[in-house]
Amino acid sequence: MKTQAAVAFNANDPFSIEEVKLANPVEGQVRVKISACGICRSDLSALEGKETIQFPVVLGHEATGNIDAVGPGVSGLTEGDEVILSWTPECGSCPACCRGEVHLCHGINMTTGGEGPLSMGDTRLDRFMGLGAFCEHVVVPQAMAIPLNTSLPPEHSCLIGCGVTTGFGAAVNTAAIRWGESVAVLGCGGVGLAAIQGARIAGAARIIAIDPIEERRNAALQVGATDAFSPQNIVKAVMNLTGTGVDCAIECVGSIPTMQDAFNMTREGGRTIVVGLPGYTEMLDIPAIMLLREKKLTGSIYGSASPHVDFPKIAALGETGRLDFASLVDKTRHFSEINQGFEEMREGKLTRVVLTF
Repeated sequence: MKTQAAVAFNANDPFSIEEVKLANPVEGQVRVKISACGICRSDLSALEGKETIQFPVVLGHEATGNIDAVGPGVSGLTEGDEVILSWTPECGSCPACCRGEVHLCHGINMTTGGEGPLSMGDTRLDRFMGLGAFCEHVVVPQAMAIPLNTSLPPEHSCLIGCGVTTGFGAAVNTAAIRWGESVAVLGCGGVGLAAIQGARIAGAARIIAIDPIEERRNAALQVGATDAFSPQNIVKAVMNLTGTGVDCAIECVGSIPTMQDAFNMTREGGRTIVVGLPGYTEMLDIPAIMLLREKKLTGSIYGSASPHVDFPKIAALGETGRLDFASLVDKTRHFSEINQGFEEMREGKLTRVVLTF
């Protein structure tokens, strides 16, 4: 079939809305008509060279929509089903999936190498994270389409596909925050605000939000942070506030200095969780002796989540109002305005711009 996609031909040029050809779903695949897709920081990182992609490429991975075609061999999904896209293939056979760690599935890949159902003329199009959801329709394996009947509007539910699950899961799954603990969240974009809400829902007593942008600090206070600071001299400020350091620090920036700050403000025996995406060649330097004080440093990808289990739980928290989605979306734009949305996200002041179709 023919459909419309926002194609990036190189990192420096604007997206171009093009008519593209999408192959029909084959064995085990479904076709999804996209309703909404968030512009995630990972999409920006891909253009900045922090992720492996091949041009021309269709970015976009934080999306929701409805199934409009089902390939042979698909079970449990039918035309009309509402789904949220997941970027873990959840293959079920790799060592990670066999351990139940589907967020570490060996099939996760930022690039499809130009393979797959999307093409433009004689040119095969890469699809970021195997999805390429800046497109009116996508074809994906059924495991990457998570059925979810929710009352959340698409511009909110799409965030479950990446940003909310990544931040919320980092707090609840990876960090396993316990009631009464103190938590610092460094970086209050969409992922950081979701982490703050996860810490609040888990019962953290003190949640310290850290961000250089005042608007983001104010947003953090609205969704559950008890304190908000700019990053200047932040380790000293946190130590003065807590006495011993926080029980858990969650880094959502992807900056080496911010990771070091997160580790240094964590108390002895505490946990530092790195969520932000650094460059491939960047190295993190920490005092090794502090590991003997049982300070733990770990990464978190996709909030250590199992999408089929965690997506419905996160949606339920949104439906009851315990998880505030509205605060995570600053602006919605039509798909045709993708270039304006990317410029707004590059400015750094907005938490999330969501494209509607």
